[in-house]
Formats: sequence, C-alpha cells, structure tokens
Amino acid sequence: MKFSWRRGVIKPLRNNYKIGDVVIFQAITIHPMDTGFQKDKSTGRVKPRFFVKRLDILYNDKKVCSFDFEVSSSPNPKVKFPLKITSAGKVKAVWKDNMGNTFTKSVTINPK
Repeated sequence: MKFSWRRGVIKPLRNNYKIGDVVIFQAITIHPMDTGFQKDKSTGRVKPRFFVKRLDILYNDKKVCSFDFEVSSSPNPKVKFPLKITSAGKVKAVWKDNMGNTFTKSVTINPK
C-alpha cells in the first residue's frame, strides 16, 4: 500500500527566542492510522495496518530526539518537544510509517 501523506509541519511555539533558550516545538503530520481491524466499506475487506512508526527530530543535521509510535496512536499524530537553541539553522522532522514511506519537513530558525 502506498499512501501519499505529504502534509505536515514543524514549528516553534514561540518566535521570540535567543541562543541559550529552551523552546517548545511542535511537529504534526496528516496520516491515517489503521489498526488492521477495520473493514473497507466499499470492498468489505479488512484494511491492512498502516501507521506512523517513527519520528526523528534533527537540529542542524544531528539527531536530537526520536519518537516511536504503535498502531494504537491516533490519526494525524502531534508531538511537542523542548529544544535548546544553540545556533541558527534548521530543525527537521522525519516521519516514517510501517509501509516504508518517509516524509520530511523542516523549519529554519534564526535566534534573535
């Protein structure tokens, strides 16, 4: 099963920050979560399991945290995490699902 889930965002929850501050970021993606128990209404067949399996967060290309999900996670998972700002650069979210699909979004940060 190939699903094109290409919507998502990663962003700081406040814009006024400087080097040394700890800022809360939020990462959200639009992704259906199927447990493998629901039936497709049109075919009557059981839908295969389909869920976001992992989210990795990178800051200037260095992994700073990761989140593991399971089939019981809600659709369109959203996570919040703290990040200490050490320099300008990029914060990137890399989502991977159980079918091997990968999706990436990033935000450029410029401490004041």
